[in-house]
Amino acid sequence: MATIANIVQTKIVEVYQLPSWEPRLPLRQLWVAYQFWDWVENTIELHDDSFKSGGRTLFEHMEQIFCDFRCSKRIGAGDIRRMVPNVDGIRKMHPVGLRIYGWAPEKDSFVAVTGALESVTKRDKMTNDNKMKCVLDFIKSNNLKHTVTQGDNSVVYPPHD
Repeated sequence: MATIANIVQTKIVEVYQLPSWEPRLPLRQLWVAYQFWDWVENTIELHDDSFKSGGRTLFEHMEQIFCDFRCSKRIGAGDIRRMVPNVDGIRKMHPVGLRIYGWAPEKDSFVAVTGALESVTKRDKMTNDNKMKCVLDFIKSNNLKHTVTQGDNSVVYPPHD
């Protein structure tokens, strides 16, 4: 059985490093699959100024939710949601204009595997199902089924008071 440490060593995922502008210390662990970075690089809308919202590009919104996830004492309401059926343990993050799909391999953690533009998920109702399948396939192909943490967000991501 593989562990997250194993797939970090084999360069399947990497620890998300906080940007230099983030002054807070991390409270939670966040890993990002290399295939997620491929999606980020190949999704033009993430970097295009014409898709800005609130003065930030979609990439900047993604970066902010990653920082908030790692460093905030409480996760914002609605920032992470469990996907249905929730027996699979797949979760998604909801930064502005995006959806990021992954799972919690342990309490206070998240592995980002793939993403989608929110506009695509609204236009194509199968996108969420396809992305969930992508995460499940990633977990299965890397022998990580035993790492899927089940439960409500209040249990998996308790506040750090």
